[in-house]
Amino acid sequence: MDKKDYRKIIDEFEMHYDYDCSYMRELLETSLAGFEKFNHFLALSSHQEKLTNDEYWIAKLAAMQVEDCGECLQLNIKMALESGVDKSLLNAILSENINNVDFDKDIYDYSRCVAENGIVTDDLMQRMSEKYSKGALLEFGLCIATAKVFPTIKRALGYTKSCSMLALTV
Repeated sequence: MDKKDYRKIIDEFEMHYDYDCSYMRELLETSLAGFEKFNHFLALSSHQEKLTNDEYWIAKLAAMQVEDCGECLQLNIKMALESGVDKSLLNAILSENINNVDFDKDIYDYSRCVAENGIVTDDLMQRMSEKYSKGALLEFGLCIATAKVFPTIKRALGYTKSCSMLALTV
C-alpha cells in the first residue's frame, strides 16, 4: 500500500469512531516504513484467541484506565460496544465497581495490577492460573501491554494538551 491508501484507511477509522488520528497521520507522513510497522502492530494489539470477548475487553479497558486519560479509553469503549460487550459491564468497569456485575473481578484486578507494574499477589496469581491456561495468561499480557502503546505515542508527540480527561460515555 502507499500513503494514499493508508490516508484513506485513517480517514475512515477517524470518521467511524469520531477519534482524532493526527498522530497516525504524522507517523505516516514522517515515515512510511514506520507507519507500515505500526500497522502490523495493530494486528497484535487486537489479538484475541483464547479469551472470551468480555475477558478481553475487561483486560483491555482496565489497562487503558491506567495508561490513558480519556480519548483512547473512549475509543476502546466504542470498540467494545461494537464487539457486543454489554453496557452494564462497561459501566461497571468505568466506575471501577466490577463487583456489581456477574463477572470475575480477578481479571480486572489482575489487568490493572499488571498495567500499573504492580506486584500481582500470590493469591491473585494462583486464582488466575487456576482459571486460565498459560495461553490465556499470555493473551492477557499482550492485551495489557499493547494498550500502553497508543497513549505513549500520543504523549511522545506532545498530544498531552488534547489528551485531557473526558466525560466518558457508554
